Amino acid sequence: MKEMGSLGPFEVLQRRSNSTSPRNRLVKRVLLAILLIVFGSLSVRIFSAPPLSGFASPHSRSSTTSITPPLFETRFASHGKTEMVHSPAVVEIAGNRLQGFWYGGTSEHAKDVAIYTSVFDPQKGLWSPEISLITAESTQKSLHRYVKKLGNVVALRDQNNQLWLFYVSVSVGRWSGSAINLMISQDDGESWSPSRRLITSPLLNLATLVKGPPVLLEDGTIGLPVYHEFLGRFGEFVRLDRAGRVVQKTRLSRGSASLQPIIIPDTNRKALGLMRYGGPAPRRILSVETTDGGFHWSRPVKTDLRNPGAAIAGTRLQNGDLLLVFNDSENARDDLSLAYRPSGDKAWRIIYRFEFEKETTLLGGRTRVFSYPYLVRTQNGDFHLLYTWYRTHIKHIQFNQAWLEQRLRSPSRL
Repeated sequence: MKEMGSLGPFEVLQRRSNSTSPRNRLVKRVLLAILLIVFGSLSVRIFSAPPLSGFASPHSRSSTTSITPPLFETRFASHGKTEMVHSPAVVEIAGNRLQGFWYGGTSEHAKDVAIYTSVFDPQKGLWSPEISLITAESTQKSLHRYVKKLGNVVALRDQNNQLWLFYVSVSVGRWSGSAINLMISQDDGESWSPSRRLITSPLLNLATLVKGPPVLLEDGTIGLPVYHEFLGRFGEFVRLDRAGRVVQKTRLSRGSASLQPIIIPDTNRKALGLMRYGGPAPRRILSVETTDGGFHWSRPVKTDLRNPGAAIAGTRLQNGDLLLVFNDSENARDDLSLAYRPSGDKAWRIIYRFEFEKETTLLGGRTRVFSYPYLVRTQNGDFHLLYTWYRTHIKHIQFNQAWLEQRLRSPSRL
């Protein structure tokens, strides 16, 4: 007779199951079957996935100074259709226009929360009235499953001029019960495909969310930064094929204190990842790097940038320098600042404050909240920043390269 120490793990499980009640044996067999299915599907995904493509080549780099006059304009993208708005995203569409997205309702967790959209006309300098694009009911109808509420949204225009819209839905609980859904438009947002749920997690396909903008990969596929919020909080980098199926997933971090990554490519192999940090003090933005197109990432390290555990946004300039929009505080979201980092350097410096606690007037007694920035650069070189303003409006700030160069020469508003 074998000793227990000489038995294999499945033999031990079988030996123990023989000594228990029929009900316990059934429970153990079910659990074993679930484990085999989960780990089997993970193995198939890991070993059958194609090699990860590198990042799409960034724009050609130039250090020339802009000859256009400085431009800095502010306006609101939303017009108060809902009591609460949050978490905007924006993408360039035909005619140098922008299409913005956000979720809004009576409160963040209310059943009436929907995803709204509006279009910015650069010739008129105006945003169209927002309309409801996605509701919990329409998502539920497309997915054939119960949907409790909606959340964050991100957008991308691919190499074939299709718009990809990713958004969060919750079926159970709060954000830990989230899943990611995808809609695609082939006519600049005039019409959209039905919502489709991405398969991103073996844990009942729950607890995965989006916030950082998707990035194009050099083979035409898409890289999607996501984060996990159940039994831990950590960032991940997901690759989708051209049909929108998840084919690979890579960890950016581990543990329970990092989330909402953004990915800023440098070359087709190198990229910088930045994440908000929700752990103990000192509270700083986290940084990771890849040198093989996103297949492996360095361990997260704290930067010198303060942050209260809030979302961030960033982009890379044509000469390789970096811009970052973030809350420059360890405790509150009452400041929204612009930081700059030269290419090849590790030190950031703040060059402007879009919102500043000492200068901002209280809005009807509301707490100052400026959060969840989303930053893009359009084909004409202008930068467009959307963010949550007091949780009542989506604010839009537009600036150009000439204004940025002016700030770099004389950062006086600090």
